[in-house]
Amino acid sequence: MAQAPSPAVGAIEPAVAPEKAKEKPERREIKGGLPYTTSPGVLKRALELIIPAERPDKFGSNYMATILKLSGGAARAVPPFLKKMQFIGADGTPTLLYSKFKTDGGRSQAAYEGLKNAFAELFRRNEYIHKADEAAVKDLMVEITGLKKTDPIVRLMYASFDAVRGFVSSDVATSSPGQLLEDDNDSERAAAVSDGLGVPAARLGLSYQINIVLPETDNVAVFNAIFRSLRENLLR
Repeated sequence: MAQAPSPAVGAIEPAVAPEKAKEKPERREIKGGLPYTTSPGVLKRALELIIPAERPDKFGSNYMATILKLSGGAARAVPPFLKKMQFIGADGTPTLLYSKFKTDGGRSQAAYEGLKNAFAELFRRNEYIHKADEAAVKDLMVEITGLKKTDPIVRLMYASFDAVRGFVSSDVATSSPGQLLEDDNDSERAAAVSDGLGVPAARLGLSYQINIVLPETDNVAVFNAIFRSLRENLLR
């Protein structure tokens, strides 16, 4: 009598009889790319536990089970969601946002950036969606996805959104930290550069360089005429 084949190495789900497999519903394709987890409470708990815990080299199931004490099927949904938030990279390495979220001073801004990364389409349509009430957020989710407002997925989307939003205070900067830093650097560079005549480029709104090829002459009047023309026509 032939033996039944053994499960493939690395499989995490038990084998399912063919007749049962047919009963398993297919995962629904949702428009708009809005993420959600079926256990938003576990997501919120994971974010709370990240704050006091040591930062790992890799954020994975072993770290969650051993350090955060989160395991099981509900916990498996946390790393993919953190990747959507750009808190961890594709290989599970914590990012700068992850590190910033652990700090008291940077937590709110990091949570806002993570929320914006995960729910980009919401913020594209309303840049203040993180301040909107539940009804307004759900309305926009319905508009984007085409789902009914009573659909359980809309409820899970909102609960996942709200789990992250709970860490965002009202005084976050709506420009990204990278853009704010770039703007500051541009301002500093503009203030430091001058046009060579003591006129700050920041005041002019531009910087320029003029190369003058002087004629070979010993006549001082020629040079005086050249510089007088520059002063009257370009340097005012």
